[in-house]
Amino acid sequence: MLDVLRNGRTPHLKTYASSAVRLCQAALAAGLDLHGAKFTVTGEPVTEARLAAIQRVGAEAVARCGTSEAGVIGSGCLAPEATDELHFYHDLNAMIQPGDLREVNGLSPRSLLITSLRPAARLILLNVSLGDEAHMIERTCGCPMEAFGWTTHIHTLRSFEKLTAAGMTFLDTDVIRVLEEVLPAHFGGGPTRYQLVEQEAADGRPRLRLLVHPTVGPLDADAVADVFLTAIGYGSGVERVMGLLWRQARIVEVVRRAPLTNASGKILHLHLGT
Repeated sequence: MLDVLRNGRTPHLKTYASSAVRLCQAALAAGLDLHGAKFTVTGEPVTEARLAAIQRVGAEAVARCGTSEAGVIGSGCLAPEATDELHFYHDLNAMIQPGDLREVNGLSPRSLLITSLRPAARLILLNVSLGDEAHMIERTCGCPMEAFGWTTHIHTLRSFEKLTAAGMTFLDTDVIRVLEEVLPAHFGGGPTRYQLVEQEAADGRPRLRLLVHPTVGPLDADAVADVFLTAIGYGSGVERVMGLLWRQARIVEVVRRAPLTNASGKILHLHLGT
């Protein structure tokens, strides 16, 4: 990418959000300036922390969203109000949200229910929830995407389905907040530097390893575990009780190593080990 920039051209890399962050962190550590480079990031939440890590080396990034079931859902707005704001491709799929019907059908009010419109679609979908939610709005942004008629915007795309680790369930948004905001604020580092890995001990008990990248620097493992448990257990009475049980059972183990990647190269916030 640096060679392309030096030759007066614009490198444009499409990759996972965490991969773009890792690349830019490596460039920053090497003192390289990627001003003018472009990224299209997909496959994972494009959070403020991840976007800031990309912009820190002078690069720009826009989000793109798609699924194997529905194909491409939308591409990044060039005048966004949120880090992952997309123009929804309403010529490929239709999309509605349940709104206040959560008590009736168990869905989040901002769940995305997708219906395929093309006869050649890979799957014919009718109001199908893929487990994601987002803010969906109509607004005038003035970016070139709007000129093609794509005026519906979606942003803050997250999974509303709960993740389970060591018997405790929590939302995707809670995990992201603790790993990308709370822990870096206390101990340094940034996105992709912290990860949860659930494993089973030899005696069958659950074990939750909190991986902390070695580049974060010296730290007190007990202090990291304490901040994590306090943050993840904040909220309702149930969350506080589960956090207390994790603390008493010493389920959380802080391990200094790079977060794991899956087969496709993603760094997931919660990795299920063996």
